Amino acid sequence: MIHAILLGIDGSDRSRRIVAVGAELARATGASVHLLCVVDPAYYLEEGPNGLPDTHDEIDYPAAAIEREGADQLVRQAVADLQQQGTQATGEVLPGEPATVILEKAATLKSSLIVMGHRHLSWIERHTSGSVCHKVLEHALTPVVVVPSTDQEQHSREGE
Repeated sequence: MIHAILLGIDGSDRSRRIVAVGAELARATGASVHLLCVVDPAYYLEEGPNGLPDTHDEIDYPAAAIEREGADQLVRQAVADLQQQGTQATGEVLPGEPATVILEKAATLKSSLIVMGHRHLSWIERHTSGSVCHKVLEHALTPVVVVPSTDQEQHSREGE
């Protein structure tokens, strides 16, 4: 039985589709949802006692502040949208290597399902950085639902 679903989102166009698929699965099964956005540790500002990054860090590291705020906003908005639809939802932003953090969080939460996106990588990207989706599929101890890129996302990516 599906009782807890982990959604891996990254701010790409497919994040909305991942949340939509997760919401549909949660409604069908009565499962709770946990959204996770993983950011590069170099761009992760630690939270202070008030739950927000320290103001001095934001001034000293503006790129990290922008990255962190964008990730926080993405997760907050997706959680609010899911809760408004009646789905029990939580979320967080964590630093690290995405596949590793997703697998660790799935284990910690005892998730019964992981929902994440897939993007088409060039051959050089596959050999240099690897696919997060592929790594999760190889090591997951729970089922993984993969939300593919749309044709529009793929054409946009090919134009880069």
